[in-house]
Amino acid sequence: MVERHSGRGPRGLSPELIVGAAVGLLEEGGQESFSLRGVARAAGCDAMSVTYHFGSKQGLTRAMASWLDARVRPAAPGEPWRSTLRHLAEQYRTLAGSYPRTFPLLQRFTHTGSADYATTEVVHAAMTAAGIPRPQVVTVTVGWFATVLGLATAEALGMMAPVDAATAAEIEALPAEDFPLTTALLADYRGIDPGVVFGTAVDLMHDGIERLAGGARGD
Repeated sequence: MVERHSGRGPRGLSPELIVGAAVGLLEEGGQESFSLRGVARAAGCDAMSVTYHFGSKQGLTRAMASWLDARVRPAAPGEPWRSTLRHLAEQYRTLAGSYPRTFPLLQRFTHTGSADYATTEVVHAAMTAAGIPRPQVVTVTVGWFATVLGLATAEALGMMAPVDAATAAEIEALPAEDFPLTTALLADYRGIDPGVVFGTAVDLMHDGIERLAGGARGD
């Protein structure tokens, strides 16, 4: 386990300041420009100060993921389980749109820290309220997070966007006898609505959770 110091380091810098600088650097330059030295320059310190607080690049990226998780706001207590999960999914979608280069870090860790544990507890409660048997709660919870984070990342990075002119031209050039459905659906690919794609996929997942719970009850 990486030892992390929560107070101010030898240069008087707080870990929160360093994490904020790291997120800004990653969003501005992507993975190619991201390094402990680069983060140190952005934060106005040396690389040793970054290492003092986070131990390694892995420790820093986990702290950055935790920084994102702290911005997720669960639904108010007492909401139906589907509403609770849909609200959380939309929170992650918004977060991915705001921090598209940092957001994929959430996919590297099962848990990122205290804020993540609080959100996970909400999802555990929603799965329990849905009727998922206790031995399957963790499996379904991890699957839910993996699906939602994957969908949000895919949208943020452009996979759900309407096809561009070059891709449309490729589809138009396909022989219709070999690709009858793909060529016929070109207009739909041009009109893709990312929000509808995201919402439909989340609803399908929640329908599956409901069916799994119903099967466990013998419905």
